[in-house]
Order: sequence, then C-alpha cells, then structure tokens
Amino acid sequence: MLNENGLRIKEESKKYTVFTWAAQKQVDPLCIEKADGIYMWDYDGKRYTDLSSQLVNVNIGFNNENIIKAIQDQAAALTYIAPKHTYDKRGELGRVLVEEIAPKNMDRVLFTLGGADSNEYAIRLAKAYSGKDKVFSKYESYHGSTYGAANLTGEAMRSSPFPTIPGFIKFTAPHMYTYDIQFDSEQEACKHFLNRLEYQINLEGADNIAALFIETITGSNGVYLYPKGYLKGVRELCTKYGIIMVCDEVMSGFFRCGTWFACELEDVEPDMITFAKGVNSGYAPLGGVLISKEISEFFDTHPLPSGLTYNSHALGVAAALACIEEYKKKDIQGNVKKLESMFKEKMEMLKKNHPSIGDVRYIGLFGAIEFVKDRETREPLMLTKDGQMFLSSLFSVLYEKGYATFGHTSSIMVAPPLIVTEEQLDEIFTDLDEILCFADNQL
Repeated sequence: MLNENGLRIKEESKKYTVFTWAAQKQVDPLCIEKADGIYMWDYDGKRYTDLSSQLVNVNIGFNNENIIKAIQDQAAALTYIAPKHTYDKRGELGRVLVEEIAPKNMDRVLFTLGGADSNEYAIRLAKAYSGKDKVFSKYESYHGSTYGAANLTGEAMRSSPFPTIPGFIKFTAPHMYTYDIQFDSEQEACKHFLNRLEYQINLEGADNIAALFIETITGSNGVYLYPKGYLKGVRELCTKYGIIMVCDEVMSGFFRCGTWFACELEDVEPDMITFAKGVNSGYAPLGGVLISKEISEFFDTHPLPSGLTYNSHALGVAAALACIEEYKKKDIQGNVKKLESMFKEKMEMLKKNHPSIGDVRYIGLFGAIEFVKDRETREPLMLTKDGQMFLSSLFSVLYEKGYATFGHTSSIMVAPPLIVTEEQLDEIFTDLDEILCFADNQL
C-alpha cells in the first residue's frame, strides 16, 4: 500500500496525464521514487528488480554517475542549439558511431529523438534516395507508433490510425515457433522463407520497392531469432533487386546481443541502421539513422526533404558519449559474453520446470518467455482460470514479488540491465522459478 505521498503522485498522474497502451480507467502505475543499478524503489521503500531494462533501453543501469555528470556539464555549457548550427559533441558522437561502432560501410548519422522517428526518417531517406514508393516490413514486428513507423509495424493491432498509408507491404515473419509448417532443419526453413520473400518481391515489382525494414532480432513481439543465414539471405535479395536494406537495431543494439549491433553476428552490412534506446540508456531522448556511404553521397547534392527541431539535441548527445565510454570502461561486452551461457541455462531451466512455458528464446542478455495452454498445440495462454487477461495478472504477481517487466500477447521480456552480475542473475531466476508457478496453476 502506497503512503500518502505516493498516492497523491499516482492520482495526479492519472487525473492530469495520459498513459499510452491503456484505457485510462484501467491504469495502475508503479510510483517510483528512485532507482539505482538494476533496482528501483517505490514511495513505500519497496524494491523492484528491473527485469526488462525498462523498455530494453536502460542497458547501463540506473543512476550512472558519469552519465549524469556529462548531462550536467553539457547543461551548464549549452542545453540546446538549432540543428542548422553545431557544437563540439555533435560531430564527436557522429565520428565515434561511424568510425568505431558501426559496420564499415556506414558514412554518416542523422540524429533523432527515439526509435520511432528514426524509422520515420529512414523511410523518408529511402524514398528520397530511390525514387520508389513501396516499403516492405514483416509481420510480428514493431517499429514504433508514430504514423509511418506504425505502418511499418506488423502486429495485429498496428497502433496506427486508419486508414493506413498505401505502399506498406508485409511479408511473412520467419518465426519458426509460431509457423504452421515444421521444418527438419534451419537450412530448410531459411530456404523456404527466402523463397517466399523473393516471390513477393517479384509480384510487388522490385522497381517499385524503396526499402525493406527488418528488426535484426525481433524485439517486443517475443525475441524471435531467425533461421541461420536468413538475414544474410535478405541482404543478398536486397542487393539483387536494388532494394535498400534497413536494420532496426533499436532494441538489439549496443551490446544487448553481445555486439555493438546484432547484424555483426551474421556479418551483414545493411544500407541503413536505425537505433535509439541503448545508445545512451534512456538518460535523455536520442535516436538516429546510420547511413551508408552510397546513400550519404546522394544527399551531398540533394537536400534532405524534412527537418527535426531537436536533431542532435545536446543533452542526449552528451549522454550518449558518456554511455558509450561507460560500456567500454565497464567492459559491458565482456559481461554479456560471460553471462550469456548462464542466461541460456537458466531460461532452459524455467522451460523444463514449468509446463505453462512453451518456448524460451534468447541471445546475449535478450530473452522472452512464451506461455501456452498446451505445449503440443502451442495455443497461447491468454486468460487466467477466472477469465482475467493472463499477462495483466502475471504482472501483478511479479510486482507483488518485487519484479517489473513488460510483455506482448502471451510472452514476457527477460532483458535485465547489462551491468547485472552473476549473483543477481542467479537471484532473478531463482525467484522467477517460484513466481511462474502462477502460470502453471492456470492450466
């Protein structure tokens, strides 16, 4: 039960502000007073473990002193300048991203304020460069909820006001767990999905297709990993047909999967990469589009047909430079690599122990747990025995036990901050093993 101060904060927030992804009368937010590392505390002093790095963005954890100081120093020097001007850290972050982090074919970066508008601008860049109109993206994807990004998104609920924008084409998601055909091997599955994609490209007309967007690792729809070789095959199809390949690395980037960008895992060089979240771990709004040399050179002589008031906002850029430095100093990549096998073992342990778990999917410290009514039929677990929405009920149990995460349909995210220790990870999974008995009791 919240104390008087906590109750006042909750009631004011509900009365005067709008919460997204919810009917306002059903909103019941946690009221967080402070946070540190992988933990946060409400106004009664109850501690919650951040099981999902908030929205898979607080990679470096809460309350990092060096990032906070970088923001303070930047605020004292220059909080904002119009994007037609520049300042020291704008070019510095661009250089770090292009020369030290991104694939070698990248040449420039356009800064935005988050993942959705990164994808919005990638759409505009692709259409302006190619002179084409159609844009491909897959089902069971999420690219943001602004109008263009929502039309890229391939969920059943598109979060998009209707009518949708013409020219946005969906292709079949290569998610083998939910697919109605079972394959004997990843190689067979890869060939099948690539053949389907090429068939669709030909029917839509390659000369009409500006770009193909794909999450390098499917994020909020359940951390689906593609059949081995699929992403490289998509790269080959895009090259063959002159289609711009855009990898959405908003969730999967910045060591979430063990490398700066997940496309490195298959040695794939997209034409553009959209990013946000982990670039500065959410300490200030920032996103961006990394652009290949070929596309970048086009805009040397052709104006970019759009603008953004907060392009290269000084506080977000300062936070990103400090966050990247913290990734290096703390050897976050090494920590992810060290804990990856333990993470895999613990996820598989949960699946073994709980009949309500149909599948666990993971890479690096990026994971999802899929709940089912029946493992054989793979029917998703959507309702509790008393008819309540299963995920809402599960979140309530998690909160009660001091854990916070988010989920979608019938899966929840397991993606702790990348500073998590072996001891903390062990505690998390020990507790989850007990908590998830709630799901088993719904069968």
